[in-house]
Amino acid sequence: MTSGDASRVHQPSLVKVGGWPFLITGAIGRIPAATLQLGLLMYVTSSGLGFGLGGLTVAANGLGIAAGAPIVGRAADRFGPAPVVLAAIIGQTLGLLMLIAVVAMTPLPALVLLCSFVVGAANPQVGPISRAHWSLLARKREEPSLIRVALGYEGACDEVSFVVGPVLASLLVGLLGPDPALWVLLCFTWVGEGIFWIFLATRSPQPTASQSAGSEQDGTSVRVPLPLGRMVWPLLGCMAVGMIFGSTQTTLTAVSDAAGRPELSGLIYGCVGIGSACMSILVVRLPASRSMKIICGGALMIVGETMIQFVQSPGIQAAVALGIGIGVGAVLVSSFGGIEQVAPQARVNQAMTMAMTALTLGISLGAAVSGMLVSEPTRGFWPGVAAGALAVTAGCVIGAQSPTRPRRI
Repeated sequence: MTSGDASRVHQPSLVKVGGWPFLITGAIGRIPAATLQLGLLMYVTSSGLGFGLGGLTVAANGLGIAAGAPIVGRAADRFGPAPVVLAAIIGQTLGLLMLIAVVAMTPLPALVLLCSFVVGAANPQVGPISRAHWSLLARKREEPSLIRVALGYEGACDEVSFVVGPVLASLLVGLLGPDPALWVLLCFTWVGEGIFWIFLATRSPQPTASQSAGSEQDGTSVRVPLPLGRMVWPLLGCMAVGMIFGSTQTTLTAVSDAAGRPELSGLIYGCVGIGSACMSILVVRLPASRSMKIICGGALMIVGETMIQFVQSPGIQAAVALGIGIGVGAVLVSSFGGIEQVAPQARVNQAMTMAMTALTLGISLGAAVSGMLVSEPTRGFWPGVAAGALAVTAGCVIGAQSPTRPRRI
């Protein structure tokens, strides 16, 4: 019996292995961060500071995440996730409070961007830390099928948060106005990310990644080098997905605003997340190789981002966004799987946060470029087409580098 046949016979139970508290708190804990990208964009633009600065604010937030994520991951590998998550929540709160004060008193663009960068750098990285936890459980149990199923679940959780987050942010800003909405999002940050920290802090003491790797005495295992040469193309796949998110989110906001229906942006963008959530669950069961999944997902991204430029009806835009999301899910889960497979056990938190860094760099790049192109709104989708081409290229290279019987993820 092949490993693929075995995995279909025995699908490990995530509830039995991880437990309901971990599943629930990990899912809820990533929603606040998902509200902040669109929330900051709408907060800045609704405060009268313009779409140009709004796009740059999202980009600054993404750059902050990119700068802070490897540090958060490295610290979680060395000290454990609980103290790191708490410190990040406190830092994120201070960044949001500074942003509110700056916009209220002296909305200098440089200060707005600095505050957004701080908010991003203090992101507690709930998703990558959850993925790293599954990876450690799978390696400890010597059960590779567990990580395959868990990554599909984690991808679905990410995409559900990408649905709920933008919808929540757009509705709050539209109904309450920019200032009250950001205060609500600040409180929600403590509730959502706080319950994840409570779970981490109250569970039985767990070894850090470096201790699990067998060097508890001197911590040297945390210095095991990452195989960057094997990680670069899956990381580019994650970056391509981020470009789709940043570009599509920014452009749909501009298109909906130009049509006089700004509340539609989050709803249509949420369809990307719905499609991606469904595909995240299904893609792990498809027999195709990881590289082929990335290639096909990238092709769907190209087609969808091209079609949506010529569509006026919100209903059809939502349907096309759903198709884009299907491609996104295939690329994202397969790329994360490739990174997890090659990451040393002692560096798995850092490897997962590097994947999130690539994702957020892509969001920043897509948002910034689209923000400069949306003077003619449909041109803002052009970076999304480029992102699909990047994903196809990454899939082709991964396929060329893979052995003849690659492991399915």
